[in-house]
Amino acid sequence: MTEQGTPKPQVGGSIPSGPASPYLASPSEKSGPPLSTEKAPAHPLRDAAEAFLLTKQLAGCTADTLRTYRWWLERYLETGPEVGALAARTFFARLQARKLSPSRQHQAYRTLRAFFRWCVETEQLRDTPLRGFIMRTPKTLPRVPADEDLRALIRACAGHLEGVRNRALLLVLADAGLRASETLHLLTEDWRPADRALVVRAGKGRKDRIAFVGPTTMRALRRWLGLHPRPAPEAFLFCDRGGRPIKYRHLVMILHRLSRKAGLHEAQRVSPHGLRHFAATSWLRGGAGLDEVRRLLGHESLDTTLRYSRLVGADLARAHRAAGGIERLGLD
Repeated sequence: MTEQGTPKPQVGGSIPSGPASPYLASPSEKSGPPLSTEKAPAHPLRDAAEAFLLTKQLAGCTADTLRTYRWWLERYLETGPEVGALAARTFFARLQARKLSPSRQHQAYRTLRAFFRWCVETEQLRDTPLRGFIMRTPKTLPRVPADEDLRALIRACAGHLEGVRNRALLLVLADAGLRASETLHLLTEDWRPADRALVVRAGKGRKDRIAFVGPTTMRALRRWLGLHPRPAPEAFLFCDRGGRPIKYRHLVMILHRLSRKAGLHEAQRVSPHGLRHFAATSWLRGGAGLDEVRRLLGHESLDTTLRYSRLVGADLARAHRAAGGIERLGLD
């Protein structure tokens, strides 16, 4: 979820219990403290959370977005049965105390903001516990692999079947700028060698788009498809020896293993999203316009793409230091 606004649900509805009080009284206020032999009371919004997730699923949210929603809702529901403003702010204070990255904290904020708004729309709550609380979008710069690190990573790919596959996989991620999930869902029929294009079907936001690669990546794909265990049109483009699709966790393990083999230390370790950042900054440095980069990346908003322009601004600063005319005057 990265990264983006929350899509409006296209299917409305509410949980069977009907409207609740403004912030819902805790179960202990209704029936006294539970007996020691009883389980702790369930969170009063647990059923609402399940209904919210089902609504988002019916509205067309991707599996990745639903997993993100579920993860943060579970973390929130585990904090206790209170639903008021203090409980919500305490939840975010704990995330901050755990020193979670600003982007992760904002991901939690977007999830709860969407959930509480839905609760108000469906009359589960009279008002959102986040009223008056705003968490700004973090302005962090993406971490982009250096050219020499990526070159070492690609050279670390062996010549056997998995190595040939890994080389093609790395090049697609770094050349086409696809998200990891988009890459791992590609089918062999989505590769169009005639125009060096990959058809991304139902990417983020359930949108289709076309991505492109260069001649080097095309040759790597051609070599991999010559070894592909199941080169049928409906087979996954990237798979294991048994033809089974590669999972995200497996992809991360591949990159970490290759990073170690390439001699990269932990701070240089390459991630799937880092390769997407590499593609975006490469396009900008090569002269592509911001809107072209936005469309190639599949961003809904230009604001997300603008992060990369700040990285290219660092290139301009280095160029100025190297070529600035005033420094040649030797005024000091």
